[in-house]
Amino acid sequence: MRSKLIALLGEYVTENKRQLIDAVLSQRTRHLTVVLEDLYHGHNISAVIRTCDCFGIQDLHITQSLHEYNVNPNIVRGASKWVTLKKYEQDSNSSESCLRELKSAGYRLVGTTPDEKSASIEKLDISEPTALIFGTELEGLSDDAREVIDEMVHVPMYGFTESFNISVSAALILQNLVQRLKASEIDWQLSEDEMAELRLEWYKRIVKRSDLHIKNFLEKVELNRSDGQQD
Repeated sequence: MRSKLIALLGEYVTENKRQLIDAVLSQRTRHLTVVLEDLYHGHNISAVIRTCDCFGIQDLHITQSLHEYNVNPNIVRGASKWVTLKKYEQDSNSSESCLRELKSAGYRLVGTTPDEKSASIEKLDISEPTALIFGTELEGLSDDAREVIDEMVHVPMYGFTESFNISVSAALILQNLVQRLKASEIDWQLSEDEMAELRLEWYKRIVKRSDLHIKNFLEKVELNRSDGQQD
């Protein structure tokens, strides 16, 4: 059924757009994912969403303890349509729930820090699926997060300033890791099933009244079934 819905909506998508979507999907990955832990500046989160899209990171996890996030359209520039945002309930267990879920899914949890005593991002082993965790703007990672993180890493700096802005840090780290990932023999791409799922999701978002097209199609399928016809 999914393939039929893709074909249905694909008729309303230009050939150039379909080719662009296929090209983007071929570069998407879930081998790396990003976690933002209770950031309180919404523009930082929006900037990271945009960065994830630019570097082909499909999933972005947003935990909310004290602060609730809403997309800033002026900064995200539509990237939120293409990146899968997973927002966790706004409560004190938000980060714990997120990290436990990622750990169960087989991700290695890597926290980011300006502390030069931690490993350099350039040395990070990315052979396993890796979740990069960024803490709040001032306090950094929470104690709960630090307890379950497998490793801490930093971006090397050579000036007087102690740390990068979170959105800048995310961009630098993802650029380094994505380049290394694509130059490796690691199987980092999405499966055909994952690509088909996203292709349908994206078609729904760009085709006007896609819900109505799908509704009419499903009603026709059901009518054919009641008449004893095949789909």
